[in-house]
Amino acid sequence: MQKPLRFLLVLFILLTSYTLSSQKKTKHISGKIKSLNNDVSNVLIINLNSKESTITDSLGVFTIEVRLRDSIRFTAVQYLTKEIIITETIFQRNSVVVNLVENIINLKEVTVTPYNLSGKLEQDINSLGIEPVVTSSTLGLPNADVKVMPQSERLLLVADRGEYARLMTIEEILKLDKTLLGFFKISVMVNSDKTINRISGKTKSLEEIVIREKNIELEEEIIAKFSKKTMSENFDIPEVKIDGFLTYCMSQKGFSEISKSGNMLSIWEYLKIKSIEFKEQ
Repeated sequence: MQKPLRFLLVLFILLTSYTLSSQKKTKHISGKIKSLNNDVSNVLIINLNSKESTITDSLGVFTIEVRLRDSIRFTAVQYLTKEIIITETIFQRNSVVVNLVENIINLKEVTVTPYNLSGKLEQDINSLGIEPVVTSSTLGLPNADVKVMPQSERLLLVADRGEYARLMTIEEILKLDKTLLGFFKISVMVNSDKTINRISGKTKSLEEIVIREKNIELEEEIIAKFSKKTMSENFDIPEVKIDGFLTYCMSQKGFSEISKSGNMLSIWEYLKIKSIEFKEQ
């Protein structure tokens, strides 16, 4: 009688030890996000237990460190938030496929009068007699897809164009003094516009405007990717203070270098670090 009890006790201890060691063991698992229609890149993935985070690549693939029974959250503006538990199967298989559902916004009411619209796009366009929009892209013109430079960047380019000074060419010297034909002379041309703009502070002011506009554009991109709700939940900052938090981040010296990389995971990690500083203010 004692032997079976002793055997069961040993077996229980071994199983308990194995379970506890498995729960403490960490490993990197690979995963893939799937969706029928939407883009699967830049989906934010957070381990709610370790607080480690990552972002999917253009194919929806990701890698994240987990323990058994960890909770993993998947967040993106275009999808409904989803959470999964790292089960024994997932942990042993080292991989997981996650299907996300589109975040569809239902309108309570749509008014189609007074134009007697049917709600069918092709039919309504024909009935309204709307002319097609003509653009450089629709006409197939060269460089139609080239991004137009903002006005502030154009003004900066003009204000700070060229070198401060350069050697004049022979043609430029002769235009000023034709009697120098046959003589050797070195002349320097000073870029007075560039010099004056620098001294007056106009160039610096335009540079600050360009940086500010790029930061605003990046702020809109961050909110579009992660949403204020996601940042509020993960950084423990009230949603009404997220705008102020982003403004705080953009005023930091390191933000400019991070933003130039265009790497959304690096930006997320930067925001996570700065959220701690922001809350201590």
